[in-house]
Amino acid sequence: MKSLKIGAYIRVSTEDQAAVYEGSLESQKHRIKEFVDYKNRQTPGWGEIIEVYVEEGVSAGTVNRPMYQKIMSDVRKGKVNLILVSDLTRLSRNLLDFCNLIHELEKYHASYLSMKEQFDTSTPIGRMMVYIIIALGQFEREQTSERVSINVHSRALRGLVNGGPAPLGFDKVTEKPGLLNINESEAAIVRQIFNIFLEEGTRAKTLKRLHSERIFPKRTSKKQKQKDRHDWTVQSLGTLLQNVAYIGYREVNKVYQHKDPSHLKPWQKYQIVKAMWSSIVSENIFYDAQKLLDESALQERTRLSKSVQRVFLLTGLLTCAETGLRLVGQAGHSRSGTVYRYYHYVNKPKGLQVVRPRLSADELENKVFTELKKALKNERYFSNLEGILKRQAEENGRNEISETNRIQSELKTIGERINSLWINQAKMQLNDQALKLVSDELNRLAEEKQSLELRLSQLDPKSSDPQIYKDQALFIENQVRWCLQGWPKASAQVRKRLLRRTIKEILVTKTEIHITFWTTFDDHKNRICEVASGENGPQDKVLAFCRRSRGVQDRNFEFGGSGNMKFGSEGRT
Repeated sequence: MKSLKIGAYIRVSTEDQAAVYEGSLESQKHRIKEFVDYKNRQTPGWGEIIEVYVEEGVSAGTVNRPMYQKIMSDVRKGKVNLILVSDLTRLSRNLLDFCNLIHELEKYHASYLSMKEQFDTSTPIGRMMVYIIIALGQFEREQTSERVSINVHSRALRGLVNGGPAPLGFDKVTEKPGLLNINESEAAIVRQIFNIFLEEGTRAKTLKRLHSERIFPKRTSKKQKQKDRHDWTVQSLGTLLQNVAYIGYREVNKVYQHKDPSHLKPWQKYQIVKAMWSSIVSENIFYDAQKLLDESALQERTRLSKSVQRVFLLTGLLTCAETGLRLVGQAGHSRSGTVYRYYHYVNKPKGLQVVRPRLSADELENKVFTELKKALKNERYFSNLEGILKRQAEENGRNEISETNRIQSELKTIGERINSLWINQAKMQLNDQALKLVSDELNRLAEEKQSLELRLSQLDPKSSDPQIYKDQALFIENQVRWCLQGWPKASAQVRKRLLRRTIKEILVTKTEIHITFWTTFDDHKNRICEVASGENGPQDKVLAFCRRSRGVQDRNFEFGGSGNMKFGSEGRT
């Protein structure tokens, strides 16, 4: 009998439980270790714990759990062939998810074991008992969720808020949770925003005027408060203009606003109720703004319905390796009316010596999608990635150490120079012109010192902890997996967003594509889950890995004098 490769999975539902010293997490870990020791005493060589997967503050009602995804990834790689839990509800509280889990384990010749419910799932009665326990766990979770939803709905009907930051124009009442007080200075800004929108007529023009008059949104999150300013977007401005809180009302169950009420439970139905605070904007101004928003939306829908939709999945991701220029999606028509989609320079600079042919959009998009599928099928792909990440981090660390030493040496030299100037000017009798020269030199040295100290504070050699690279590789694998899972039923626009959540850049050489993924560190300070595009694109991204893909073909499109376009393959260039 081969020794089992055990993955010990432990979980608690809330962060408060996770924070308790010697609490549930430590208790589960100790019980599992004792159980494995006991089984090995009964049957020598029964199994060995390969890794302990600790899930902190995550519900078992979903499979979107980092450590759950990690242990399933290790099952697929053959690293683990037995998932050991203290009881079944730690693993799953959703019957459908549990059935999918069983199917996945059988596919990779693995299994699970619960210390509390040791049923033999190879028999019908054993499987029935396990499913009953999972169903009861799901019932308990859904009943708790429903009880909370009813309570939240009851508070909302009384015109109270249920958490979240106070919108611009209001402050929270600390001693009375759920109430909002009008902030008079912010309320004046809200009225000004409504008036500007009614004058300008569109959100785009309103944005420009708000920024020119230095009117910025309220900074509510920690990330926003760290910035000097937080700019408006079309979406954030629209949210403010449509917020009925400004006329003294409260939206209940806004998430179900466009759902069929006949399919909803009583506490899920959308409605607008009187709020427990006064209005900031008059109803006439508010509804005039809504009418203007509706007219703009209708014009936009009409424009889109009459236009031909051509979504280029890789626009914003492609860069030409030879020129360093961005490649964007474009289209042209032949005399017969055939539409050709391709990627090329958006603005080709004059005098550009190297001009690549146009790339066939269909071929390139299919190639990228194929490479992502290959990555998931290759069991060694993401394990090899850990080594690549480590080598990159070590190289960056050496560079940063060298840069740190250089800056410290320069700071020492500048300090000595400043001290020397101070000592010399104190010893000598200098005239006004000489004193000015000394003052200018001291100011220059002070600015240089400040710049070097700022650069030194930004250097951050990465930790050599191997767990960091495992977490980064797992993050990339999960991003690729979720991208492909949502691909079949996704629209073209959604597919574009899925790719941008996964891929940072695609570098196109003459014969290869290099796919660079987003990644993150395990301290979660720089966790990247945002779409990598737009004016509010995510910051502090980390270059993770380049996946080389051979066989890229350049396609050349030649335009005739009358607008005719010939399509011809030039093969590899």
